[in-house]
Amino acid sequence: MFENLTLWNWLTIASFVVNLITMVLVIVMVKKKKSNVVEASTQVAASKEQKHAKVSGVVFCRNCGKQYDSSQSACPSCQAQRLKG
Repeated sequence: MFENLTLWNWLTIASFVVNLITMVLVIVMVKKKKSNVVEASTQVAASKEQKHAKVSGVVFCRNCGKQYDSSQSACPSCQAQRLKG
């Protein structure tokens, strides 16, 4: 069966096989990249939610009037407790 194949036929078959393998590899890589993109976008969304949850501002002490970070429960200068509200 293979005795009558010419060099041209062998090269055509080899080219077809190489193209087929390349196509399969590209499809696998594209699927892998899509899953990585979805995973990365999920991580970005989660990190944005975490950043918004950790945002703190500046408040003024009702006792001494100094500024301090709103994440603190007491004024660092006079130790007056911050009112919850």
